[in-house]
Amino acid sequence: MARGGRGPSEDHGVSAILLAAGLSTRFGKTKQLADLDGTTLVRRAYSTLRQTLVGDVVVVVGHRASRVASELRGTSARVVVNEGYGTGIGSSLRVGVSALGDESRAVVVCLADQPFVTSGLINRIIARHRRTGAEVVASVSGDLVSPPVLFGRRLYGELAGLSGDKGAKSVITRHAGFEKVRVRPDVLLDVDSEEDLERARRILKAGGVTGTTGRPVGGP
Repeated sequence: MARGGRGPSEDHGVSAILLAAGLSTRFGKTKQLADLDGTTLVRRAYSTLRQTLVGDVVVVVGHRASRVASELRGTSARVVVNEGYGTGIGSSLRVGVSALGDESRAVVVCLADQPFVTSGLINRIIARHRRTGAEVVASVSGDLVSPPVLFGRRLYGELAGLSGDKGAKSVITRHAGFEKVRVRPDVLLDVDSEEDLERARRILKAGGVTGTTGRPVGGP
């Protein structure tokens, strides 16, 4: 695909995997294609990534793969298909990691259904990794540990070994000393249902989410 918008200063050692393969069972239709403020969720998430320090962006599709992929036509996304998407998110992570190039030294895992994740949050996560050398840097709100989350290359094997519904959190929790970037709850809103989408629309109508840059809440 042709290159789309670029981030301010891309780091080709830092990749991203955007997970957009799910069945959307609770949503009732393909939520990756749901419209929010005139843009589909998958396109919104990809556009956010393209404004970050991330270089290569791998988008994993599965359910209605060709339709979801068409939303990224004309961009620099590397779209890969997870034929086993019905088995769970672990298989999508495995497919995404297998598509990363040899130059990838760290990867930020993102979800297509988190509309309030911003480039500022992702860049903070990358900056924390650079500053501390941590192999895991995750977004945290209260007790919730969530994508976007960065993994160093040393953990690619663990990600590639996931299966079923075991997602990135199972790898995070095996590394208890992981770095945390704390954000306000709505930043990590996950659109799993029509009610969640309506909530997102109300938030946008009210002026959006505060704290979306990923500035820590109650900590450094």
